[in-house]
Amino acid sequence: MEENVQAFLFFWAPGALMVIGVLIFLFSKSNKLGSIGKLLIGIGLISILLTPWTIPFSPSSTFGHFIGSILGPTALLAVGLYNLIFSGNVPVGRLSQFERRSGTVMVVLAVIWFEGMHWWVLTPTYPSDVNQYWFIFWATTLLVSCGLAAGAILLTRQVGVGRGQEQRLLGILLVMLLVLILLGFVTDGPHVHAQSFAHEIWLAGADVFGLFVGFSIAILMFAFVIAFYESQLPEPTRLSPPTDSELNHAAEIVSTHVSGGEDDE
Repeated sequence: MEENVQAFLFFWAPGALMVIGVLIFLFSKSNKLGSIGKLLIGIGLISILLTPWTIPFSPSSTFGHFIGSILGPTALLAVGLYNLIFSGNVPVGRLSQFERRSGTVMVVLAVIWFEGMHWWVLTPTYPSDVNQYWFIFWATTLLVSCGLAAGAILLTRQVGVGRGQEQRLLGILLVMLLVLILLGFVTDGPHVHAQSFAHEIWLAGADVFGLFVGFSIAILMFAFVIAFYESQLPEPTRLSPPTDSELNHAAEIVSTHVSGGEDDE
């Protein structure tokens, strides 16, 4: 079997299955179709994770290795954040304090795990060099997290009520992220050099800035289309004022419903 055919069968086709499965799971109202979507997602994910063994000759296997490397800490971080969010100040469905504490432990372990990939021997290497997708992921994650933390601080100050603790925690998070970026600029890790990290940070910054500009332009274009469409609509017809008979009829209906009656004992 040709290498291109193998890459299609073991990487691209499973990737398409994952996309189809996600669409089915998100937009299907049937439990049966939702289960089929989950099955397609699982099959596609497992096939992509196995690419370092099924198609080691293909550059696509590098991406499969990267996904497998971050799968553990990502799942740990997602579950921990879920426990923290839904055990806090939520009106309904609040989780217990035990789940809040376990969520905190999960988040701390996930962060240590990710940091170990940069500053320790856990850096994803495939086959002998640092995985190129790790550089892109880590630099982009740090920058996006800084932006989200700063945006959340501004948002809680503008519309939040009694969110002082959340603002302080977000401020601490923002400072920690900035310190990590600065340390990466000046300190070499076992496998990640400061110069390479700084280069990836600048590239990731350009990507994030491009996404922000594109997203802003998309919002402006959407608002322009809505405004233009509404400007083309005809003026709504004005109704004539009610007559005395209509007002008297409305008054009778209102008095019938608000006058009440004697309570039954």
